[in-house]
Amino acid sequence: MLVLTRKRHETVIVGDEIRVTVEEISDTDGRHLSGTRVRLGFQCPRQLAIERSECRARGGSTFGSGADAKSAQARPGKVSEVPDAQVQLRVQVPRRVPVCLNGTPTVGLESPREPSGSDQRGMMLYRITCRREDMVSICKNITVAALAFYRFEPYPDVVAGS
Repeated sequence: MLVLTRKRHETVIVGDEIRVTVEEISDTDGRHLSGTRVRLGFQCPRQLAIERSECRARGGSTFGSGADAKSAQARPGKVSEVPDAQVQLRVQVPRRVPVCLNGTPTVGLESPREPSGSDQRGMMLYRITCRREDMVSICKNITVAALAFYRFEPYPDVVAGS
């Protein structure tokens, strides 16, 4: 299982045609939880690539390469789990690819067509709300699970000499 941490509006691409986007992370009453991230677990056949969308946008360059690579600096703080959270996922798949939540088929909408001249097949769009450990199955051999929700809380900046 590949585990990726995602925040609101971040996407994971499975293969060439399946996109899973975190639309919202909220409490069980639907109120937005600012600064919260979700750990998503992905299981699929080995021949399917799983990429974060920001990596694909860079053209698949290796991490940390290039003159503009930023150095990561650890920021002091604590990570706390958010127990009663849920994530709304937007799952975009080719037409006729079944999508289920915990074994129950879900209903999708036809995705808006690509600009004319595109030879892309019709796509379906599913909006699925998952709580911790819910399983989304795509085409019976790809599974996405919401494993955990957490929030990073940085410690207040300490001014030197005070």
